Amino acid sequence: MRRGGRPLRIALDAHTVGRRQTGNERYVVELGNALAARDDVEVIALLDEATAWPVDGAAHRPSIVSLQAQRPQLRIPFELPVAVRRARADLLQVNYVAPPVAGVPVVTVVHDLSFEDLPEHFPLRTRLRLKLLVRLAVRQSAAVICVSRFTRDRVIAIYGTPAERVHAVPEGVNRRWRPLAADEIGDRLAALDLPKRFVLAVGSDHPRKNLPRLVEALAKVRGDGQSDVELLLCGPRGLSLAEMADAVAANEASTWVRHLGYVDDDLLQALYCAAGVVAYPSLYEGFGLPALEALACGALLVTSNTSSLPEVCGDAAVLVDPRDTGAIAAGIRTALTDDMLRARLRDRGPRHAAGFSWADAAEATVGVYHAALAERPARSR
Repeated sequence: MRRGGRPLRIALDAHTVGRRQTGNERYVVELGNALAARDDVEVIALLDEATAWPVDGAAHRPSIVSLQAQRPQLRIPFELPVAVRRARADLLQVNYVAPPVAGVPVVTVVHDLSFEDLPEHFPLRTRLRLKLLVRLAVRQSAAVICVSRFTRDRVIAIYGTPAERVHAVPEGVNRRWRPLAADEIGDRLAALDLPKRFVLAVGSDHPRKNLPRLVEALAKVRGDGQSDVELLLCGPRGLSLAEMADAVAANEASTWVRHLGYVDDDLLQALYCAAGVVAYPSLYEGFGLPALEALACGALLVTSNTSSLPEVCGDAAVLVDPRDTGAIAAGIRTALTDDMLRARLRDRGPRHAAGFSWADAAEATVGVYHAALAERPARSR
């Protein structure tokens, strides 16, 4: 609450909503709903024009203000500050990039610094733009939210930001992500004609997602007595088509690798529950929300022992070196065949995931808002 007992008015840059930007979009929607459920906050979501806030069963949703500018060169420096002023917001929260002048304190959310730590995986223009704009946003923000301790440590190390201004606020997992009964799984997946056993990989095909190595690793698993296991890929395609095509050709995998593209949450939940293994061997993650959602569904998760993933997954997953194809293959093989391990992790995953909630994320985020306002009070009106 602000002085006088009125709720904080928070303008939330939500331009990722409706663009199928997977983790970033999920973060904004879930956090926005969790903040809107509180009595001490009023949330105004700044959306692209003609974009609707997702209907997902949440009891509370932010108020909506539509922005006309689609291009970030216009939206960020010009339209965002105008919308913030018209909404009479106390504070603006953005992802990665902030207006040069906002008129109110800004909280910038940094999900990861992969463009700093793995620059070779980004086009030159994208890399240079992010390096400049994110650094400027972090420098001018009253506070910075990072979605893991790993990312917080990287922001402090790379940008030299004072530690007291950088806050680790883990993401949550919606209660909809849970194990399903066998008949419900069958009903949701009936139209897909899936193989009896499959490894599921969720996310874009950005090079850091490491999908070519996953294809090679599963080829090793298939050649070692598990020849009926296939690979299903869910998520937007297009960033690494050539590399994936090369990996599929080199491993003669065209008959057992299948791209499902973007799938809705009902289908994704059933896929998590039905998969023999969910593989998430990413080279770099700021958090890794698909890994946590898979655990919540009771999936057998094989994921990386690097970046934020050990922090997020704890002892509820099989952790492997993502740069070692043999290690990925060994992890998948063990997760497919070790019945005692499978039973233990299927029980442990949902209990571990239950420790991450969006209500807790909202509580911590409101604490950051108060710290930001104390650091740089909003201009009097």
